[in-house]
Amino acid sequence: MLPATANPAVVRQLEQLEQQIKAAWEGRDCAGWGALLADDWTVTHVEAQIITKAQAVEMCRTGPAITSTMDQLAVRSYGDMAVVTGRTVATTAGADPVTVRLRFTDVCVFRGDRWIVVASHATRIPD
Repeated sequence: MLPATANPAVVRQLEQLEQQIKAAWEGRDCAGWGALLADDWTVTHVEAQIITKAQAVEMCRTGPAITSTMDQLAVRSYGDMAVVTGRTVATTAGADPVTVRLRFTDVCVFRGDRWIVVASHATRIPD
Protein backbone atom coordinates (compact mmCIF):
# COMPACT_ATOMS: atom_id res chain seq x y z
CA MET A 1 0.00 0.00 0.00
CA LEU A 2 1.18 3.50 -0.74
CA PRO A 3 2.02 5.70 2.25
CA ALA A 4 -0.29 8.66 2.83
CA THR A 5 0.91 11.96 1.45
CA ALA A 6 0.13 15.49 2.54
CA ASN A 7 0.26 17.21 -0.84
CA PRO A 8 -0.96 20.74 0.04
CA ALA A 9 -2.86 21.12 -3.26
CA VAL A 10 -4.74 17.85 -2.71
CA VAL A 11 -5.48 18.75 0.91
CA ARG A 12 -6.94 22.10 -0.24
CA GLN A 13 -9.04 20.42 -2.95
CA LEU A 14 -10.51 17.95 -0.49
CA GLU A 15 -11.15 20.59 2.17
CA GLN A 16 -12.95 22.61 -0.50
CA LEU A 17 -14.96 19.54 -1.50
CA GLU A 18 -16.09 19.12 2.12
CA GLN A 19 -17.08 22.81 2.25
CA GLN A 20 -19.03 22.43 -1.02
CA ILE A 21 -20.86 19.40 0.37
CA LYS A 22 -21.80 21.34 3.52
CA ALA A 23 -22.90 24.46 1.62
CA ALA A 24 -24.95 22.54 -0.94
CA TRP A 25 -26.85 20.61 1.74
CA GLU A 26 -27.49 23.70 3.86
CA GLY A 27 -28.56 25.67 0.78
CA ARG A 28 -30.91 22.86 -0.30
CA ASP A 29 -29.01 22.54 -3.59
CA CYS A 30 -29.81 18.84 -3.59
CA ALA A 31 -28.80 18.27 -7.22
CA GLY A 32 -25.50 20.09 -6.63
CA TRP A 33 -24.93 18.10 -3.44
CA GLY A 34 -25.62 14.84 -5.27
CA ALA A 35 -23.19 15.79 -8.04
CA LEU A 36 -20.38 15.70 -5.47
CA LEU A 37 -21.08 12.02 -4.79
CA ALA A 38 -20.52 8.90 -6.88
CA ASP A 39 -23.71 7.33 -8.25
CA ASP A 40 -23.20 4.28 -6.02
CA TRP A 41 -22.35 6.34 -2.89
CA THR A 42 -23.75 5.20 0.43
CA VAL A 43 -23.40 6.41 3.99
CA THR A 44 -23.46 4.21 7.05
CA HIS A 45 -25.26 6.60 9.37
CA VAL A 46 -25.43 7.13 13.11
CA GLU A 47 -27.86 4.30 13.88
CA ALA A 48 -25.96 1.91 11.54
CA GLN A 49 -28.53 2.34 8.77
CA ILE A 50 -27.18 2.37 5.22
CA ILE A 51 -28.54 5.29 3.21
CA THR A 52 -28.17 5.37 -0.58
CA LYS A 53 -27.52 8.45 -2.66
CA ALA A 54 -31.14 8.46 -3.90
CA GLN A 55 -32.45 8.25 -0.33
CA ALA A 56 -30.12 11.02 0.85
CA VAL A 57 -31.08 13.33 -2.03
CA GLU A 58 -34.73 12.82 -1.07
CA MET A 59 -33.87 13.64 2.56
CA CYS A 60 -32.18 16.82 1.33
CA ARG A 61 -35.36 17.80 -0.54
CA THR A 62 -37.91 16.95 2.14
CA GLY A 63 -36.10 17.04 5.49
CA PRO A 64 -35.77 19.97 7.85
CA ALA A 65 -33.41 22.82 7.10
CA ILE A 66 -30.05 22.33 8.80
CA THR A 67 -27.19 24.59 9.80
CA SER A 68 -23.87 23.08 10.75
CA THR A 69 -20.28 23.62 11.65
CA MET A 70 -17.44 21.41 10.54
CA ASP A 71 -13.97 21.20 12.03
CA GLN A 72 -11.11 18.86 12.88
CA LEU A 73 -10.67 18.01 9.19
CA ALA A 74 -7.83 15.62 8.41
CA VAL A 75 -6.92 14.54 4.88
CA ARG A 76 -4.87 11.50 3.93
CA SER A 77 -4.31 10.97 0.22
CA TYR A 78 -3.09 7.82 -1.52
CA GLY A 79 -2.65 8.72 -5.17
CA ASP A 80 -6.13 8.96 -6.72
CA MET A 81 -7.84 7.93 -3.47
CA ALA A 82 -8.18 9.85 -0.20
CA VAL A 83 -9.77 9.62 3.22
CA VAL A 84 -11.17 12.73 4.90
CA THR A 85 -12.22 12.71 8.54
CA GLY A 86 -13.77 15.45 10.62
CA ARG A 87 -16.40 16.54 13.08
CA THR A 88 -19.80 18.09 12.34
CA VAL A 89 -22.32 19.70 14.65
CA ALA A 90 -25.68 20.02 12.86
CA THR A 91 -28.86 21.68 14.14
CA THR A 92 -32.31 21.47 12.58
CA ALA A 93 -34.40 24.61 12.11
CA GLY A 94 -37.86 25.01 13.56
CA ALA A 95 -39.65 25.33 16.88
CA ASP A 96 -37.95 22.28 18.42
CA PRO A 97 -34.39 22.25 17.05
CA VAL A 98 -32.36 19.08 17.37
CA THR A 99 -28.57 19.16 17.49
CA VAL A 100 -26.47 16.17 16.47
CA ARG A 101 -22.71 15.91 16.90
CA LEU A 102 -20.90 13.46 14.63
CA ARG A 103 -17.53 12.28 13.55
CA PHE A 104 -17.43 11.46 9.86
CA THR A 105 -15.26 9.69 7.34
CA ASP A 106 -15.50 10.32 3.60
CA VAL A 107 -13.69 8.09 1.13
CA CYS A 108 -12.91 10.04 -2.04
CA VAL A 109 -11.54 9.16 -5.46
CA PHE A 110 -10.15 11.34 -8.22
CA ARG A 111 -12.23 10.70 -11.35
CA GLY A 112 -11.71 12.60 -14.55
CA ASP A 113 -10.74 16.05 -13.33
CA ARG A 114 -12.25 16.16 -9.84
CA TRP A 115 -12.60 14.48 -6.48
CA ILE A 116 -15.89 12.79 -5.58
CA VAL A 117 -17.06 10.97 -2.46
CA VAL A 118 -17.67 7.24 -2.94
CA ALA A 119 -18.55 6.22 0.63
CA SER A 120 -19.21 7.88 3.96
CA HIS A 121 -19.59 6.93 7.59
CA ALA A 122 -20.96 8.92 10.52
CA THR A 123 -20.74 8.17 14.22
CA ARG A 124 -22.70 10.11 16.83
CA ILE A 125 -20.63 11.84 19.50
CA PRO A 126 -22.39 11.36 22.85
CA ASP A 127 -23.63 14.54 24.54
